[in-house]
This record gives sequence, structure tokens and C-alpha cells, in this order.
Amino acid sequence: MSTPNEPAVEIVRAESPCLNCGTPMLGEFCYRCGQPKKGMIRHLPGLIADFFDSVFNLDTRTVRTLGPLLTKPGFLSTEYFAGRRTRYVTPLRLYLFMSVIAFLAVAMVSQPRSEGGSVGFTVGDKLENRIARIDAEEKKQLDRLEKNKDNLPAAVYAMQREQTMQRAEAEREEEREEERNPTEVTPENPNPFDVTIMSDKPWHPVTNPIHFSSMPDAVNAWFNQKFAMLLVNAVETKKHPDKFIAALFGVAPQSLLMILPVFALLLKCFYFFKRRLYMEHLIVALHSHSFLCLTILLLVLINRVAAWTETWPLVPGLMSWLIFAASVWIPIYLLLAQKRVYGQGWPMTVFKYFWIGTFYLVLLVIGIMINLVWALASL
Repeated sequence: MSTPNEPAVEIVRAESPCLNCGTPMLGEFCYRCGQPKKGMIRHLPGLIADFFDSVFNLDTRTVRTLGPLLTKPGFLSTEYFAGRRTRYVTPLRLYLFMSVIAFLAVAMVSQPRSEGGSVGFTVGDKLENRIARIDAEEKKQLDRLEKNKDNLPAAVYAMQREQTMQRAEAEREEEREEERNPTEVTPENPNPFDVTIMSDKPWHPVTNPIHFSSMPDAVNAWFNQKFAMLLVNAVETKKHPDKFIAALFGVAPQSLLMILPVFALLLKCFYFFKRRLYMEHLIVALHSHSFLCLTILLLVLINRVAAWTETWPLVPGLMSWLIFAASVWIPIYLLLAQKRVYGQGWPMTVFKYFWIGTFYLVLLVIGIMINLVWALASL
């Protein structure tokens, strides 16, 4: 005699058992031991597809996530706390995806380029060539300004033209001064800036090196080598500020990731009496930083569009307003998100927002400087 449950029983029996514990499989994972049905031994395209799906989660959840992330402060965090998690990209994946995309875009537009379009820096270049490049860049900017003259008020046009010429002249004078008094790191002068470290005398790799008495000689030698490389790259970035800017944007993702847990700890301290777990504050921090990365990406795109359409009528003004609106939206968004997630009154929210923001900026500067020094010492 059959029972209503017989079809379900037959389906279970028809499923292949888990290869690890022998339990019949009811889905993609074994409900007893957790082992997935799919293993690593399969075709390469399937593995690649699973990798991109697990890292970027590029499906309909991405669309449902990015809209509220940009326009609804605190919405994603409150949804996550309410248990509605499956419909959105998880906070950590969202942050990793946005930070990679945003800073990749920033790095692409901030790469220093020569006239031929290839990235690089010329060592030992002649003064005439450096001056010629400054002249060419000045002419390019003045021509661009001349084309856009009809779209600018006369006072703004005159001011921008004067600023362009003054900046170019300052760069030419700096190159001439560098030619008269070159700053070079040489074996005879390894510390041209007379930087002191752990001593009253300038650092020198032979006469006054970095030395920790508790460290072995190999470790001390490593510290001195890194400091020497830091000085060499400092001279290079002095000659080519674009290299410094590229390095700065290059370490920004690591800096943000480094201060994320500290920022969550700040939220925990300021909202201690809310009795929230540390992981809840970390989720708020991940969503806030994902919003920052998304806004940075939008600002990069707007700037690119502005550069491509700078000779069009009305478009440069519109792009300027969009950049202004996006920049103003950042602090407003973070304040509204803090108010929505933690639910305190406006006076206390504004008070905590001010101090959290102050501590955060200090942490961000410290994190960027640490990562930047390390990047310059490791080039």
C-alpha cells in the first residue's frame, strides 16, 4: 500500500549518495557532513565560472544591491540585520568587488604617460627636453581653454588662463633649479635630504646606519636597504609627482582594508550601550566603505566624460554640477546611514558623527602614510 510520501522517498533513493559519508544527497551540499556535490575534478570552464561567481557574485543580486547602496543610506545594513540577506550581495564580497573596480579605474586614469602614450619615466633626461614637454603641455591646456572660451564667463577664462601659465612657469623654474642643484642619491651622498632616524645625525648606510641591538645583522641590513630605496624613490617622485600620485592611489585599497576593523571598533565604542555585536558594526563599516568606493568610481567616470566633452556646449557645466553633487552626497549619506542604523536622536547622532569622522580621517592618513612608505621602499 503506497503512502503520500512515497514519491519523495523514491526521489531521495534515486539521488547519488554523498561520496564522503554515504548519506543520500538532497541538493548541491550534503546535509550531514556539508561536502559539496561538485569537486575540483571537472572541466576548466566550469571552475572559472564558479570562481567569478563566488568572488564577484555577478547576478541579479548585484543590481538589487548597487541601487540602494548609492541612494538609500543604511538600507543594506538594516536589511542584513533583519535577516533579509539572500537577495543582496554579501557585505564582504560587495566591498571587495567595489574596491577592486574603483581603484582599478583610479589607477588607470592616474597613470603618468609620456607623449607617446606609454607609461614610463626618463632617467637622465636633458633640461631642454623637460622644458619642451612643459611647453607642449601648457600649449595643449591653453588650446583646450580657448576652445571652451565661449562657454565660460570672461573672468573665469582669464583666471584659468593665468593659472595655467603661472603653473607652467613654476614647473620650468623648478626644472632649471634642479639642473643647477641636482638632488641625486649617490654612493658619495646616499642621504641628500639629511633625514635623521633614531639619531641626531643624518642617516648613512656606513657611518650612521639603522641599528637595533636586539636584532640580528641580517634584519638590520634589511631595514637599511629599505630606507635607502625609500630615499631613491623619494627623489624620483620629487622629479615626477605623477609617480607619487600613482603610488598613493595604488596603496589606497590596502589602507582602507587595514582601517576597516579599526573603524568598526570605533563604532563599537561610540555605540557601546546599543548592545550590538562587533560583527554588526563591521557590516556597517563594510557597507559604508563600499559606498565610498562606488562614489569614487562614479567621480572617475564623470571626470572622464567631462574630459571627453569639454568642448561641447553646456556639458562641462553639467559635469561640474554632478561632481559637486556627488562630493556633497558623501558626508550627507554617511550621516543619514548612521542615523538610520543606530536610531539615536539627531543631536547625539551629529555629535558622534563628528568625532567618528575626525578619528577616521586620522586613521586614514596614518594608514595611507604607512602603506605609501612601504610601497616606495619596495619599488
